[in-house]
Amino acid sequence: MPLPPEHVLSAFHAETGATGSRRAQGDQLGPVWDNGIKVGDVVYSQAGPFAAWSAKVRERLSVPGARVSRPVLASDGRHTAAGWKATQFLPGEVTGRIDEAAQTALRLDDAMANAPAPPGTHRDDAFARAERTAWAETGEAYDKAALADVPLVTAHTALLTTTVFYGAHPPGIVDLVPSQSARPAGWGAALVIVDGLIAQVVDDDICQRFGHVPGMQELLLRAVSYRRHINDLNPRSRSNVRSNIERVEQFLVSRASAILGR
Repeated sequence: MPLPPEHVLSAFHAETGATGSRRAQGDQLGPVWDNGIKVGDVVYSQAGPFAAWSAKVRERLSVPGARVSRPVLASDGRHTAAGWKATQFLPGEVTGRIDEAAQTALRLDDAMANAPAPPGTHRDDAFARAERTAWAETGEAYDKAALADVPLVTAHTALLTTTVFYGAHPPGIVDLVPSQSARPAGWGAALVIVDGLIAQVVDDDICQRFGHVPGMQELLLRAVSYRRHINDLNPRSRSNVRSNIERVEQFLVSRASAILGR
């Protein structure tokens, strides 16, 4: 795979060979790394709107039982250069280890308690609109009071697709995707669970296994609603994904109604 532009590599002090010259090719990586290019132990990829925020938080982020990919600073001390970001590579792959990922999400919430808020609280992108709509929904299965005493944090809305597993090593968090607003702690874990259910890589009993999390049933409903709205706003959405979301939402609504006695 061709390397990123030379001025980008220079800005991030990319490694060179014994002769001081650049290698000719890099390794193309997948979506977990934003389809970036690995050169040595660093992944170079296009910087999204929250790249600088994610990098700043990950510089000092410590999550018990998890690895965290650290950012590489540019020569001027910034986290991006010419629209690119650089991240230390962590070995591993995205897998269906949903229980472990959900536990990691809960520990991440604790670690993010004092993290700076991301920019763009007045966002109007599709993800922000889907989030606002999901949290505004009402219905008999919803129970907002269940979250009244749950602390608010910036949730990681895509932990399952930005976390790699490598054998017996702790899960590795390679990026942070912030919620549009601070949300009740546990919503990141609920999104992981819902994503696992939609992809059919985890059993329904996972809802019971994480039932000890305050307000989890309500968080699960908000999570699946969020995924439904994102799917609705995606012009390239597929009917089978929509069917899987509907299946999971029907299951969670029925479960919530039974618990609430409605």
